[in-house]
Amino acid sequence: MPLRNWIALLALAPASALAWGDDCDFRAERSAAVDAGGAEKIVIRAGAGDLKVAGRTNAARIEARGTACAGSQALLDVTQVVARREGNVVYLETKMPQDQERSSWRGNDYARIDLGITLPASVAVEVQDSSGDARIEDLKSLQMLDSSGDLEILRIAGAVDVQDSSGDLTVRGAGSVRAQDSSGDLVLEEVRGDVEITVDSSGDMRIAQVDGDVKIRQDSSGGIRVEQVKGSVTVDSDSSGDIYAARVGGDFTVGEDGSGSIEHASITGHVRVPHDDSGK
Repeated sequence: MPLRNWIALLALAPASALAWGDDCDFRAERSAAVDAGGAEKIVIRAGAGDLKVAGRTNAARIEARGTACAGSQALLDVTQVVARREGNVVYLETKMPQDQERSSWRGNDYARIDLGITLPASVAVEVQDSSGDARIEDLKSLQMLDSSGDLEILRIAGAVDVQDSSGDLTVRGAGSVRAQDSSGDLVLEEVRGDVEITVDSSGDMRIAQVDGDVKIRQDSSGGIRVEQVKGSVTVDSDSSGDIYAARVGGDFTVGEDGSGSIEHASITGHVRVPHDDSGK
């Protein structure tokens, strides 16, 4: 099921109504909750399955609800959601058979949880997500490590620091963004501060509507398109793919460039590129 459809179901239906499809042999509802009073950080560790995390301005508790799916009743029994508190840090984690010894697993065994989490929007959040699509929205700040699946991050008041291994990555609305992306397309829009891309291995990159500077340290392959930046745009190293920058309030600088065109338009500051194909 596409993530957008699952999210709509999560908003409108109880966990028992989340349909997995014919490949789910055993299923059960799972939930966990803990009081959020005095919490300064929330750590979420999610295994296989789709994930939605949503901040709420009036939330007083951290609540998780979803459906577990497994290839056997024994695996389903192990697949759980737990919440605990250690001082001012709250941990919400999935417990999966994959976390244990796999010696007894058969080739057709599986287990996963599609999970929706609501929490106070005023608390910093750290997420580690194993596999499956994820949507994160309306938080104070976000630090995220995502292994696989598409990732969408929306309306984060402060800093976003994300490492994404595979799948498309989209960030719309953030105080600042620092990203490392291994594969898949990357889209960053509506950032009130700076954007820093430490490494982008493959896939196209589009960055737009940034109030600060944009710095791309290393890009291996795929096109780069940067528009509507109030500060400067810098690409330190680009191995292959076209580069385009437009409507930049500061400088536009490209350091090392392997192959592909470099074009620009409406640059207020200085332009420094290895070669200039724009003629502008």
